[in-house]
Amino acid sequence: METFVVLLVLFSALLHATWNAFLHLSEDRVWLLGMMAMPYLVVSAIGVLVLPLPAPAAWPYIVASAVLEWGYLLALIRAYRSGDFSQIYPIARGLSPMLVFVGALVFAAEVLEPLAALGVALVSCGIVSLAFRRGMRFSGESVPFALLTGLFIATYSVVDGVGARVAGNGLSYIMWVYLIWNIPQFMLAWHWRGGAKGLFIGRALVVKGIASGVLALGAYCLIIEAYRYLPIAMVSALRELSSIFAVLIGWIFMGEKLTTRRIVACALVTLGAVLIRI
Repeated sequence: METFVVLLVLFSALLHATWNAFLHLSEDRVWLLGMMAMPYLVVSAIGVLVLPLPAPAAWPYIVASAVLEWGYLLALIRAYRSGDFSQIYPIARGLSPMLVFVGALVFAAEVLEPLAALGVALVSCGIVSLAFRRGMRFSGESVPFALLTGLFIATYSVVDGVGARVAGNGLSYIMWVYLIWNIPQFMLAWHWRGGAKGLFIGRALVVKGIASGVLALGAYCLIIEAYRYLPIAMVSALRELSSIFAVLIGWIFMGEKLTTRRIVACALVTLGAVLIRI
């Protein structure tokens, strides 16, 4: 069972890197995020109707998660305003595994085996090192917001890891988070683009946004289920292998360089993932 859950987390990582690439390439990120909200709203509206209500103790986590998701997206938009995709994405994602490790220890009393803890550290260090290469300059805005994004990721990961367990039903928990979070997100984008006319002005962007929403929705539903079977810090570290996919996407589709240093960093991340699995 554990092997199957690990494979689901890795598939989630690929989905996550893909929708982030769409967001990075978008000429109107606010509108794309608004269109991403549409699949979330449809699925979550159905989910809250057919799934049992989360346990009362889960509601503070649901509200906190929705607020943190908002902060995460705002920070991510600012980070992507400048800088390479294969630079910003690893910085944002690389910070979170170690922070989640500490948060899970403090708030969920999870203690990893020494090899798994070493694996988490290797994944985090390897991912952050993916962001650096010789002759590469950081913009004044991109890196601080990428770091802030990582802080939001770590915080909502711990909140969701605990909340999904308290709720009694992981899918019911995340459906309510998605509903509360995406209603204002959609309304903001709707107002931003002038209402219904935005659907016809940028139809290609609408399609990309909806496709990105489907990918993002699937990716995090898999993660929420994984939290029920594996330690939070382990799931967080494994899902950050999405940074390797991000580097490959940047190299193949965006013309970004794949240096020896980055290949070594990818190997470090992979070694960390192996230690976590062992």
